[in-house]
Amino acid sequence: MKTSYIWNISKGRPFPVELWKHSKIKVQVNQMQLDELDRITIGPNDIHILFLQVTLAEWKQIQSTVSSSFEANPFVSLILISTEDGVNQIQEMVEGHSKYLVLENPLHVRELRMILDRTIQSESYKAAALDIGNSCLENVGFFEGVFSLAHQEYEESKKENEALRSILKYEELVKRSQAGINTALDKVNDMKNQELIELHARVKASQQLDELREKELKQALELQKATEQVLNYSRIEEMNLDKILRAQDRLFEYTEQEIKELVEENRALKKKLGIS
Repeated sequence: MKTSYIWNISKGRPFPVELWKHSKIKVQVNQMQLDELDRITIGPNDIHILFLQVTLAEWKQIQSTVSSSFEANPFVSLILISTEDGVNQIQEMVEGHSKYLVLENPLHVRELRMILDRTIQSESYKAAALDIGNSCLENVGFFEGVFSLAHQEYEESKKENEALRSILKYEELVKRSQAGINTALDKVNDMKNQELIELHARVKASQQLDELREKELKQALELQKATEQVLNYSRIEEMNLDKILRAQDRLFEYTEQEIKELVEENRALKKKLGIS
């Protein structure tokens, strides 16, 4: 079983994606410090992905080492750079190199997982296609030996011509098959690069959507707070109005009582004076 090595290179930062199981490929994460780049061993029989979590200053320190050791290495499939600052500067430094993909922080784990999974899957298909091509080429050598033997044994017979035609036809088919495999590999690489570009664009769009949602949430909270203040003010006004009405009722009751007492007092006075 092939192994896909993901080299997590940083100053002690953990790998942000949880490991997953693959049906045909073993996925393994190796933690490396920035000063341990020379300890990374790239083998021809496995898949290698570099994941660098760096600042702009750290990238400038290791860029030349990464470029000389891994950029042109045919067994390094992808170099991912995750940075909190200087995204545009790093993007300009690696522009023109299809192996690089620069990601902004905060990272979206789901999109990162998709990028890694697509890369590993693409490299798996490529390795399978190369195995098929190599097997066909080995068979060409076998049939060339058969042709030589047939040529010696049936040099003057009609069977020699038939054997020759069959072998030449087989060689032609093998060459066409190899050409088809090469074309398929080119298409796989183009599809991988296109998918990585699209995934990167989706990551940026998702980040912009999160920012917009956060802004809308802040506005909603501010509106809610203002509404609560208006409601509180209305309640206070209502309470004050209720107090005023109660005071007026008490005043009216008091005044009416005074009037009744004056009327009674007037009647008593008239009675005492003999006035009807």
